[in-house]
Amino acid sequence: MNSVLSEFSKQSRTLIRYLYIKMFWFRYLLLHFWFLGCLYLAIQAWRVDMPTNIKGLLNSCLVIPCSFDYNEYPPKRADRVVWYQYVSRGYPLVCDKWHPKDVIDIFREKTKVHPSTDKKSCTLEIEGVNWNHDKQKLYPWVDPEKVGKSTHRFYDRTVTIEVVGQPEPPQIMIYGERKVGKSVTVQCSAKHTCSIHKPTLSLNITMKDKEVTNIQLPDYTSQTTLRGTLDLERDFQVIECTALHQGGKTAKISETLTAQCSINPPSISSVSTEYLEGVPSKVTCEASYTCSKDAPVLTWNFDNMPVDRDIKASGSLQKTVSTLTFTASAKDNGKSLTCYATFPGGQTQEKSMTIRVKRNMLNLDWSFTTPGSVTGMKGSCVIIPCTFSYSNAKPAGLEVVWYLYQSNGRADVFNQNQSNILSRYKGITRLTGSVSDSNCSLKIDRLDTSHNEDKLYPWVDIKPITSYHSQGHSFLDKSTKIMVSDYAQEPQMSIIDVPRVGDQSRVTCKVQHTCSSAPPVLSMNGIPGTDRTNDSLLSDGIWERTIERTWKVEEDHKKVECTVKYPGGQSAKSELLLQVECPFETIKMVEPPGELTEGVAKSVICSVSYKCKKNTPTIEWNFSDMQYLQKNKKISSNMYTTESNLTFIGSLEDNGKPLTCTARFVAGETSNSSLLQIKKYVPVEEELNEKDTFRVLAADVPVRFSALTRSCVVIPCSFQDNEDQHLTRGIWYKKTGGMVYHNARSNVLDHFKDRTKIVGNLNEGDCSLEVDDIKPFDSGPFCFYGEKGTNKYRFNNSCVFIVMKASPETPVMSSVPAQVNAGSTVNVFCSVSHSCSSHPPTFSWSVPSINNDVSNTEISRGVWKTTSTITFMVAGGDGLRNLSCTATFWRGKNQTRTFKLIVEGTMKYQMQKSIHVVIPVVILVLILFAVLGIFFYRKRKHTDKRPPPRPEKRRSIWGRLSRRYLEGDREKPPRPEKRRSVWSRFSRLSEESQVGWQNTRKSFWNRFSRRPNNSTDLTVSYLSDAEVVVCERKNNKQRYPSPKNNQRRPAPPTPEDVSLYGNI
Repeated sequence: MNSVLSEFSKQSRTLIRYLYIKMFWFRYLLLHFWFLGCLYLAIQAWRVDMPTNIKGLLNSCLVIPCSFDYNEYPPKRADRVVWYQYVSRGYPLVCDKWHPKDVIDIFREKTKVHPSTDKKSCTLEIEGVNWNHDKQKLYPWVDPEKVGKSTHRFYDRTVTIEVVGQPEPPQIMIYGERKVGKSVTVQCSAKHTCSIHKPTLSLNITMKDKEVTNIQLPDYTSQTTLRGTLDLERDFQVIECTALHQGGKTAKISETLTAQCSINPPSISSVSTEYLEGVPSKVTCEASYTCSKDAPVLTWNFDNMPVDRDIKASGSLQKTVSTLTFTASAKDNGKSLTCYATFPGGQTQEKSMTIRVKRNMLNLDWSFTTPGSVTGMKGSCVIIPCTFSYSNAKPAGLEVVWYLYQSNGRADVFNQNQSNILSRYKGITRLTGSVSDSNCSLKIDRLDTSHNEDKLYPWVDIKPITSYHSQGHSFLDKSTKIMVSDYAQEPQMSIIDVPRVGDQSRVTCKVQHTCSSAPPVLSMNGIPGTDRTNDSLLSDGIWERTIERTWKVEEDHKKVECTVKYPGGQSAKSELLLQVECPFETIKMVEPPGELTEGVAKSVICSVSYKCKKNTPTIEWNFSDMQYLQKNKKISSNMYTTESNLTFIGSLEDNGKPLTCTARFVAGETSNSSLLQIKKYVPVEEELNEKDTFRVLAADVPVRFSALTRSCVVIPCSFQDNEDQHLTRGIWYKKTGGMVYHNARSNVLDHFKDRTKIVGNLNEGDCSLEVDDIKPFDSGPFCFYGEKGTNKYRFNNSCVFIVMKASPETPVMSSVPAQVNAGSTVNVFCSVSHSCSSHPPTFSWSVPSINNDVSNTEISRGVWKTTSTITFMVAGGDGLRNLSCTATFWRGKNQTRTFKLIVEGTMKYQMQKSIHVVIPVVILVLILFAVLGIFFYRKRKHTDKRPPPRPEKRRSIWGRLSRRYLEGDREKPPRPEKRRSVWSRFSRLSEESQVGWQNTRKSFWNRFSRRPNNSTDLTVSYLSDAEVVVCERKNNKQRYPSPKNNQRRPAPPTPEDVSLYGNI
């Protein structure tokens, strides 16, 4: 009984163990399928598209096309792409723009990720491919900082690089008809994997319309294609294509292009389609071909006539030309003229043309002459000129009949009986000449469009035309074609005489017509005049009507119009621009200057007469700064005159120079000159009259004094008076008469009123006179006398002559260095002499000055020098600069002096100018960098033991649940105590009771999170034959993003694995 119970108990325990194992497998399978579903959903949410294998050319670049897309779980930063090297352990960086120094050596500073507008590109560029890159497996990772349960397994898709030492040879494709003289399309294509540095393709042939294209092929490679058009000029040539890749690698390929030679049939051309009997004519035969080896020999069936041979080339086409000098005879009419082309291969081609010989009608004993065609206006008439002659005596009773040429039969256009006349010509045809005078001309009235292109010919024979056999003979070669036009030709206009204002001129208007009995009507409009009409015969059947108008040309005549009107109502108009000329006479100097005295103003007048008010000239003089007045005056209806009056003030330096006046018209100019004769002023002593009651005293007044017109002048004057009583009045007067200055304004000449004043003190013997706004004729002489009560005092040497100057003195500038440095200071002065001490000139400079001192110095009696001294700083800007000083005199006249300076050292000056600002800024920046460096150093020192925020060294979800370890990954626990059951792996219950496990519990989500873990990794092991637990503390290594490890599926459990220990 006990044995039975024992057996039962044993079987029960076996059954329980079996059921327990079955239940474990069921839970494990459910968990496994749950994770597979999660992984499948994650895989379906993302997609990465890139090649599995790609070739890279040595020393060139390599572009690995890569793109990604997602339906769920979008990244935070789609533009954050990092590339890794796929290895069994570790996660070496291939490309990371955030951490470039962490990239492994073979890829450091060689890789970068291409940017993308849609932020879904992960394309990798590798510069300088070398043998170290061969067999490297790479994969991208998008937004590696964001890691979670939905993170895509990027390491599932890798690309393997294959480095090749030589590029693939390019491919040559030729499209088109391969015939010499034709064009084909030549295409050279090269495949490569460096799309940013495309290969350079070149061909050894000359092409046109060249085009380079680049495309991306489905196999993730790129293709560069050079395409162009080649003109085939020979039948054999070798085409070679060279592809130069980045890094200097080249690949070549050649292809032989064989083109087919072409032979074109010969052709015959002639100057005329018909040949005159007995008159030589040129006939040309040409045979064209594309290859010189196919040059034919040309022969004619008329081998007894002279032949010239030649070979011509036009591009790829060559021609053999044979020119026959053909003289036709009457028996050759209707025969064939044939050219034979015999080619080297024995092939023969020929070309023929029918010979048409124009006979002189001698076989009929008579001949006629008519034009080949006549043109008439619709509704008008036309005359077909015709003459005939007999080789023998002209028979009596001749009648002229005109026929309409038809391919079969004939129709009467005119006969003497006016019977059987074609309906469209009935009643409108008649002869205009006498048959006895050998005239057979036909007139057709009222042309209609139905007559257009009709071909008419006459018959002048005593026998009717039906009496002759017409086979082999036709009047078509002698017929006259009628051309009917409904469009009136514009009349032709021309000018006979050049139209000049005031002269008579003639203009003609001409038109041709074919009806002398009813010619067209011509009329002119636009200009008044008298007309004269003339008709003349130009040629057979062509007349010309001319109208000539004579008129007197006026300034406002612009154009003339001519209108022609035909009897049929047609009209046309022409217009002719007259372009009237406006003549002018030679300018005359009406009042030449003659002999002049220095400083004395003289009026010089130039006058010119001309026609046309619009042609009013401008008269210019060769002396500036002198006043002149120009007046225009109308003399008659078409005559005008312009006069310029110059107030000329000469100096001794002008003696012998020409004084020129020039009249400038719209078209043309005229000049006149006169030589100047200028003498020096000689003062005349004043003779005292004994009868005068004046008392004579001594005075000091300069005999001659200079003054600038429009400015002022201060005439120095002083006298000595030993009497106790002072002068009560000082008076200046003009030697020729009249007061210049007087206390009583009413006594002063109007010309000098309000312009003169005594600026000296008479009580001190100073009688200086100021004359303002100097006029050109204020030359004097001016004299001074005084009054004491009723007594008058005259002074010796009291008269002054003013020498006028039209232009002011040129300023004198001190010398300055030819080369100056930017930023340097320069001192310079500018001075000018003048005689207007009451209003000295002012100065202006072309540069801003630091200081400006102006001084006035009397250099001689009454003559002053005004000086402006400035100090300026040379501005920056290397090169040639102008330094100008301008002296502006009283009432506006000015003169400028300019020096050239070469400025150097602008850069040095700018640096010196800004150094007081740059040095403090640099010191401040250095202090700021030092503070920031200390701050980051201390912060990094406190965080050295913190794990990096990147998800390096992470394991996949499957790897976290697997009970197996990668080879060499971690040390396997030696004893099963470190193992945990599947349930305990997910349990939140405290495990403090277990020896060696003291770390804080994590949530279910944190167990699968890729975020860095700051906890300490504890390794638990047992010492042999000891009950002491050894806990070894290990710091976490720097983590990398979790590529796919070579994981294996967990092995199925065994009965010994009933108790499981977790490794999470």
